[in-house]
Parts: sequence; C-alpha cells; structure tokens
Amino acid sequence: MEKKFKSLFITSLFISAVFIFGIFQTALAGDLPCATGPTIITLDGDTIAPDTLRVKLGNTIIWLNKGPGPATIKFTTRIGLACAAPVNFYADLLGNYETTQIPPNGTASICLIEEGDYHYEVRRLKSIDDKAPVEFIKTGKVISVK
Repeated sequence: MEKKFKSLFITSLFISAVFIFGIFQTALAGDLPCATGPTIITLDGDTIAPDTLRVKLGNTIIWLNKGPGPATIKFTTRIGLACAAPVNFYADLLGNYETTQIPPNGTASICLIEEGDYHYEVRRLKSIDDKAPVEFIKTGKVISVK
C-alpha cells in the first residue's frame, strides 16, 4: 500500500510540475506586447532594437539600418510564404528569406502570414563592394500571432 501511495504521489507531483511550467511559459510569452500595424526594428552598430518582436499576422515588419555600413538579414527559420512584395528580401524555392545589402539609412521589410517564432541573423558588411560578411552582429526573433 505504501509503495502505491509513493507512486501516486510522485505521479501527481510530476503532473503538477508540468502544469505549473506550462502556465509559467504561457505567462512569459504573454508578457511581450503585440505590435499592431507596421513596426520598425532598428539596426544600429552592433545592436538590434527590439531584438525580439511580437506582431499580429499580416503586419509589416521594417528593418531600418542606422549603422555605419551596409547590413544583411537572413532568416534562419523557414518562413515559407510571406505577404506579397517584400522589400529587399528574396526567397529561395524552399521559402528561406534573406535580404540584399541594406545600405545605411536603407530599409527592408516583410509581412508574415503564418504563426510562429522566426529567428534571423544580421550581418554587417565592410563596404557595398565587399560581398562576404565580415562581422556577425546579432540574432533576433519575430513572433507572429493571430
């Protein structure tokens, strides 16, 4: 009888822990405000502001390069389909998006149509003529929700 009680106690403790962890994770995700309408992410030197952004599906996300040289953005999470006419972004046949070089004070934008967490990398280039990225800047994330 004591063995059965211990087993029941451990099982209920485990289920409670999973439940509490789930509530905690949901609360953390809900703490990030959800942007409505077009939203700007600023690339300035070695910073991305904000580095994590939560947006509603269909809203445009605009990256503004305020840094001293050109930068590129590459999504490391597959997007698949995006809204029509992303600016300075192009996709391969599998739906992987990246930008051309974004000059200082230039922009790139995209609109997400599927829910998910989309991670990206920003790379800064030495000059517009230099094709190879020379300095990895930072990673960012866009969370799209209904």
